Amino acid sequence: MYYPKQIPYLLDKEFKQNVEYTEYLVKELENYCMCIWTMQSKKILSKTISNNILPDACIDLVIDFANQFICFAGFSKETEDFQLNEKIDYMGVRFKPSIFYVLYQVGADRVMDHEIPFCEIEKEFPLAKILELKDTKERMEYLKNYLLQKTKGKTENSFLEVVEELYQSPKKQTVIAIAEKFGYHERHLYRVFKANYGVSPKVLLNILRLHLCLTFLLEKNRDLIEIACLCGFYDQSHFIKEIKKYTGISPLKILQAYS
Repeated sequence: MYYPKQIPYLLDKEFKQNVEYTEYLVKELENYCMCIWTMQSKKILSKTISNNILPDACIDLVIDFANQFICFAGFSKETEDFQLNEKIDYMGVRFKPSIFYVLYQVGADRVMDHEIPFCEIEKEFPLAKILELKDTKERMEYLKNYLLQKTKGKTENSFLEVVEELYQSPKKQTVIAIAEKFGYHERHLYRVFKANYGVSPKVLLNILRLHLCLTFLLEKNRDLIEIACLCGFYDQSHFIKEIKKYTGISPLKILQAYS
């Protein structure tokens, strides 16, 4: 099952020392959300810390308690170096790919690689009261209740199944093959993907391949040559180049940091 890896604690030692990042799985929301996550500084930061966010084809609802701000955001290109300073107190929900469009009927390409205030998108259920809450459990409960209201009566989206299929067998996938499966011309497929995922078919494939590589690296104990082959890279050097492009470091260094 596709579950993207956000690994700021592996990509920056300062982050691991100064910031607590936690992901919580919510059974009742598993068809819509990857997780609810929290990120809090262990103390007031005396210097800027990098939070390296990997592109994952997901759109997040982000709540910044320190600055009293709620927004939607997503990243699809290179890893985003998000700067953290002073007091860090965030909570968010990571929607599964295509779910933002299902819930809000707004094209995902409007949000992907942008930051859109929550109030510009959500007209039905205001969420501002959560900013007054101090306790993490109370915040989680409030956010979960909002999401349960928002997802009530929503039917499952076939575009979730597409992501899963592409993720499980990236070696076999091409944009032409995806277009043929949908019965779309490539231009129409591009528009459909941009609306549902916020990215083109090619970019989505690259993102899914990246996270499959990270899963093999961190969970499956596979060697680099085998991973390169399983994930559809031409050779090991191509595999290493792509991982460095997104993370800034080699697969071997990721493994060393994880160990």
